[in-house]
Amino acid sequence: MTAVFTGFVLARRVQDQTRALLAGRGRAPVCVTLLDPGNAPAAAYLARQQALAAAVRVTIRAIGWGADPLAQLAALAADPGIDAVMPLFPLPAGLTPRAAALAIGPDKDVDGQHPLNAGALLLGHDTARAPATAQAAFLCTQDILGDLTGAEVALVGASNLVGRPLAMLLTGAGATVTLCHVATRDLAAHTRRADLIVTAAGVPGLIGRDHVAPGGRVLDVAVIRTPAGLVGDADRAALTGHAALISAVPDGVGPVTTACLIRSIAQAAPAG
Repeated sequence: MTAVFTGFVLARRVQDQTRALLAGRGRAPVCVTLLDPGNAPAAAYLARQQALAAAVRVTIRAIGWGADPLAQLAALAADPGIDAVMPLFPLPAGLTPRAAALAIGPDKDVDGQHPLNAGALLLGHDTARAPATAQAAFLCTQDILGDLTGAEVALVGASNLVGRPLAMLLTGAGATVTLCHVATRDLAAHTRRADLIVTAAGVPGLIGRDHVAPGGRVLDVAVIRTPAGLVGDADRAALTGHAALISAVPDGVGPVTTACLIRSIAQAAPAG
């Protein structure tokens, strides 16, 4: 039997933490999210975020990109009535993630992309702000494996939003982490010996039967839109009956990511 991991219960726990954090506060935290209004999938994703945020008294406002994105970000960052600023991918042409993070500044950067936030995570500071997807994958890993001390975790994908920050979180919890990427020569040699494979490469079917030891476990962070619907990196059909656990896509890490993002917005708002 192959168990299917979903993140709904874990997401509710994170939402409860956010609700407790905000109890007794006067003003609801406010995040402004910038996106291309013509991008229907992004707009639908944001609408789900807004509904879940409202349930714990966090406001997410959606606005479109202006003619000068950098000036727009800087103006939002300077507004004392705004606690967090979140550019939604894809970014406007010519705007890099680094430039966007620098314009937003460390205090209102809830994606953990500003160098000061990324550096705090690298150094293991308690106040470090990690990207929401990395936070969510870390919590899911704890939920699946329990105590991470000495656990072998193979990460597939070394992005700034998932693989690299997640490697720091897992290392800080005592796990032994193998960070694989596009130049890894023998991916299966690394993934087969892991207690858990966490994959976030964005390549449909990348993790097949040969990559997973019998009874292995796979946390699939990737969400890829295909003509057949949303899929992840793991070949679900090939792994069913072979792996002990596979996470659902997008209902595995996805709900937890949204809950972690909302919590990060709440944490960015001043107390009181």
